[in-house]
Amino acid sequence: MAARTLALTRVGTLVGDTLTPVEGTVVITDGRITAVGPDAAVPDGARVRPLPGHTVLPGLVDTHVHLGAPETRGPLSRVRAIAGWFRFQPGKRRSFLAHGVTTVCSLGDENAWVHDFRRRVADGTLPGPRVRIAGPLFTAPGGHPVATIGASPDDDWVRVPGSPDQARAQVADLAGGEDPVDVIKVVQDRGDPARRVLEPIAPPVLAAIVEEAHRHGVPVVAHWGTLPDLAELLEAGADHLQHLEPRGPLRGWPADLLETMVTRGVTLAPTLAVTEPRLDADTARALRHRAREFHEAGGVLLAGSDAGTPAVRSGAGLIREIGLLAACGLTPREALITATTAPARALGIDGAGAIAPGRAADLTVVHGDPLTDLDPLRRVALVLRDGRVVVDTARRR
Repeated sequence: MAARTLALTRVGTLVGDTLTPVEGTVVITDGRITAVGPDAAVPDGARVRPLPGHTVLPGLVDTHVHLGAPETRGPLSRVRAIAGWFRFQPGKRRSFLAHGVTTVCSLGDENAWVHDFRRRVADGTLPGPRVRIAGPLFTAPGGHPVATIGASPDDDWVRVPGSPDQARAQVADLAGGEDPVDVIKVVQDRGDPARRVLEPIAPPVLAAIVEEAHRHGVPVVAHWGTLPDLAELLEAGADHLQHLEPRGPLRGWPADLLETMVTRGVTLAPTLAVTEPRLDADTARALRHRAREFHEAGGVLLAGSDAGTPAVRSGAGLIREIGLLAACGLTPREALITATTAPARALGIDGAGAIAPGRAADLTVVHGDPLTDLDPLRRVALVLRDGRVVVDTARRR
């Protein structure tokens, strides 16, 4: 069968891990980038799309989503959620792609369902972003979400180990075998002492979870809230942190914990799109300052929206999160890296996350230059997944 080749010409491109801008052409053959830059030759027979005034960047990565959860409240939200669940969330899949999001990481969904979701997207049965999964999340009997929203320890989207041995067995079941998860998620959260105290995972159980995950080569992603939670997660060896709460380092990072995070390469996805709407201006400003301090100390920030929580929409939530990270003091380039090359490296997304020959052609084309300001992220013209055009507003325009 003849190769399928597409050439995007007269276009700016953000190449490599540093998103360096170059002008010229991007050539894509059979789902892979084969040439990029001013000297890239257009092969005979290629489809050619001239895109002057546009910029090609790697497809965006959302490091924190819940694929099965409703995104709205109201009397019909549960009905819509059930219908979407049975149809593998066509609205969410379309919305992610429409906003240029070509990879998502599911951090807490029903295990059997999300495995099926990932398989269907991978084999092309379902159009949608590339899917990384944690399956169920690990928590304590009195922890979130058991004590907060009524999840049952028997539900397929949670695991509540009662001992280190049981924890190891549950992790091995998820991280081993023929269809392993991509990450293991733990919830280590004492809650808010002023409102509701929650039970964290006991340190021996937490250590067993992390050790077994690492034995299988699977990283551990952690939901946390307070500084004692953070200290226990670092002691256990967690790899990635999700959320930045006022209950945590509101008044500053403890120097020893910050140094440990940076030295070990522990990443942080602040999910400001979730917290900021419910915070007063001073608290929101303080948390943005903490995120900037982490970044300036050499820490790796990742963009995660927590889409699936009420009022955080698929796709749009990540665009909002990138803008909030820029508001922390990151340059537009640095903010874009948190949603492209940095999460691709952190999550081990093979072949994607950067524009270079040999990489998968998961690409987002925007109208304008996002290195000048981030507004072009709201003007998506073209989205490619594995070299296939899945969104095309440029032709209509």
